[in-house]
Amino acid sequence: MRFVYPVIALSLAACSAESAGLEPAVPLLDASSVDAGRADGGSMQDAAIAPEAAAADAATSADASVSADAATTTDAGAATPDAATPDASGNAGDAGRIDAAVTTDASAPTDAGPALDAATTADAGPAYAHTIAIDGVNDFTASETFATTTAGFALYVAWDATYLYLGASGSDVQTSAASSKWWLVYLSNGAGTGSTTGVTYRTQTPALPFPAAWHLRWKSTNDFTGALSWSGATWADPSLSFTGNVFRGSGNNFVEMRVARATLGNPTSVKLVSAFINEAAGAEATFAGAPSTTFTSGVNPSFAKAYAFNLAQSPASAAVVP
Repeated sequence: MRFVYPVIALSLAACSAESAGLEPAVPLLDASSVDAGRADGGSMQDAAIAPEAAAADAATSADASVSADAATTTDAGAATPDAATPDASGNAGDAGRIDAAVTTDASAPTDAGPALDAATTADAGPAYAHTIAIDGVNDFTASETFATTTAGFALYVAWDATYLYLGASGSDVQTSAASSKWWLVYLSNGAGTGSTTGVTYRTQTPALPFPAAWHLRWKSTNDFTGALSWSGATWADPSLSFTGNVFRGSGNNFVEMRVARATLGNPTSVKLVSAFINEAAGAEATFAGAPSTTFTSGVNPSFAKAYAFNLAQSPASAAVVP
């Protein structure tokens, strides 16, 4: 009987050692490590951007507590948690925290993958376009309306894939307007070539802030609309027809016209200045200039500023240059 107790003691020591041998060599995931994995770079944001990543995450488990419970119930005889399961960012699970030998699943989408690029492209949206009916009714929007150097006058600009649309309003756009008054517009072309000296009207020959290739002009009596183009040496008549492309409204002091983008050389951007002039002797003046900071109204002022329109964006984003 004196040998019983030592035997029992040795048996208990052996059981304790065997239990110690069953302890996993790899730390099990707990809820805190799962939360840390989901809080790292861009997890929730990427899930919104990349649908594939969000679906993969939903397939494993969207609830961090479920993942934690599954990990903690792993016993010594089970495989270690799957480090390759993608998290919300689309990358493999936290392999570094589980087993350094487990590699990331290369097939899982990453932040730099096509899903992000596709979402970014979609956010850009379609190019701006607004077709204006040339009927004398002002259907330009507020974002297509621009102030001038003269109160009560405005410039309007819009475009679609085919035409550039221009409009003007003010007290000199009327049936009783004097034949000595004109609405004038200077435009750049797709090649960036042109003249920085405008067309002469009696004694007024404006300096321009960019090389203009086209000059559009409409007489306030509504009996003449025409265009001149820069030939490289002089302003010449290209015989551009405005039949059906210009219209003055009835009783609304408003006129509008359009010119084909192909005529301008299919530019991706357009620089533009606009003004009204009076060429009557003893009453010469240039006024209602646009941009509103381009000059101070008077006799033969130089245009100091121009609008630069990006034809892939809204007119509201126009820059005043230089």
